[in-house]
Amino acid sequence: MSPEVVLRTSHLRPIVIFYASNYFRFYGAGMMLLWTMQSLQRIHPVFVAAGEGALTRRVREAGVETIVLPAPGPWRRVQGKKGRAGKVQKVAASPTLARHVRDIARIIREREAIGVHANSTRAAILAGPAARLARVPMWWHLRRERPMRRNERIAYAFADRVICVARAVKRSLGDPARAVVIHDGIPADRLDYNASRTAIRSQLGWPEDALVVGAVASLAPNKRHDLFIRMARALARDFPQARFLIAGHRPEGVPVAYETTLHDLARPLELDGRLVFLDWMEAISEVFAAMDVFVFPSDTEGLGLVAIEAMQMGVPVVRTDTAGAEDMIRDGRTGFIVPTGDLDTLTARVGRLLADEALRTRVGRAGMTFARAEFSARHMTEQLEALMLSRGRRRA
Repeated sequence: MSPEVVLRTSHLRPIVIFYASNYFRFYGAGMMLLWTMQSLQRIHPVFVAAGEGALTRRVREAGVETIVLPAPGPWRRVQGKKGRAGKVQKVAASPTLARHVRDIARIIREREAIGVHANSTRAAILAGPAARLARVPMWWHLRRERPMRRNERIAYAFADRVICVARAVKRSLGDPARAVVIHDGIPADRLDYNASRTAIRSQLGWPEDALVVGAVASLAPNKRHDLFIRMARALARDFPQARFLIAGHRPEGVPVAYETTLHDLARPLELDGRLVFLDWMEAISEVFAAMDVFVFPSDTEGLGLVAIEAMQMGVPVVRTDTAGAEDMIRDGRTGFIVPTGDLDTLTARVGRLLADEALRTRVGRAGMTFARAEFSARHMTEQLEALMLSRGRRRA
């Protein structure tokens, strides 16, 4: 055994604490955290949540060992608060927050963990001091572009390593020495590569020879479904056989009025049956299988898991040049990258694919080969475990 890893546990595998402060939602980051813990082979994960919520329930249901360590009430109530009032309330929560940090450190010691993984900046700010008290490393997983401001400087000061999901995420911090890039990975059983191409088309009453352009994302402003709809209205005139679908639901906190605005913009195509909104579907493979082109027009991203999933299903992808684009796409070969917010270029690239079946096939296959190799859960966890097992250490 490496001298850096001293194992003092009854488990056959060393333990790592996975701490999450954002336990109340189950979206991309939470889903990726669950997949990561489920995929580990050489490490035993113990999930520590700051409260009961959607993420906590999903992790527990998946059979991952779970400990609920409630954060102080004032802290939980002001997690999303901004401005002066929020700062005052957070300061008021500080004494009990210090006890929460000591409780995390106690769990680390009791479980004889070799380190702590923090799934967000806020989690790192809490888990970092706890790891320092327990004399183990803390790994801060950063999933979005974040400039090195006050919170990031605090998290970085306590981090043994910053795990960035994309090169642009690492650059956003200023390429610090302790930052590494490890891409997120999709579990092998997440997608059905043999899913029916006709199931969704038949359900929607679309002809078999329709050219289907799709987007999969929550109905949030940064996902730019408005751009997708404007693109669809432009392409519908030139491609009578084109159909468009948007799969996703409105997340908590996004006003109903925003969803209404999207439907108002899409109404001409909706009335003709050429554009359909689908709610979020767990069995997403059939949605991807129905598509000829996948569009990912977001303004901000960390990596773009759904774009990776589309590529793994063999669907050619057109996405904006947000974080993760350069990691997954070789422009013109494994997909297309367009400037953020550029409707004309987006429309032109999608139109080019719709007009050229051979190009769709070539780009789709190239993207599929690359995405299945580079963005697998196995590849991701091999890198994570190598990092954690080489840096994990206990008090002498």
